[in-house]
Amino acid sequence: MSGVHKELTGKEEFEAALATKDRYVFIYAYEGEISPKAAENAKKYAATTDAYSVDVSKYPKAKASFKVEVTPTAIVFKNGEELKRVEGTKENPEKMKEIDDLLSS
Repeated sequence: MSGVHKELTGKEEFEAALATKDRYVFIYAYEGEISPKAAENAKKYAATTDAYSVDVSKYPKAKASFKVEVTPTAIVFKNGEELKRVEGTKENPEKMKEIDDLLSS
């Protein structure tokens, strides 16, 4: 990946992202615009992480599929398994630090 979020737009793309092996997969579910901090983190972790985003206002099936109740939500997967989720990323900097620590390891 190029260090920026790749926008997910369909079921096949979601499945392909989750099928990634031996790398972290970071999904940023948002409405409207991607926060500058999220874009910055996509670049920061590009060596170990594939970063994806989905505007759940445009793709409500993704919102249901990922069980997103609050936006933005950050979800980290590895080998298809969910490792960490933070709902309301702006309101939970301490939880986002846990994702930072995970992706830095």
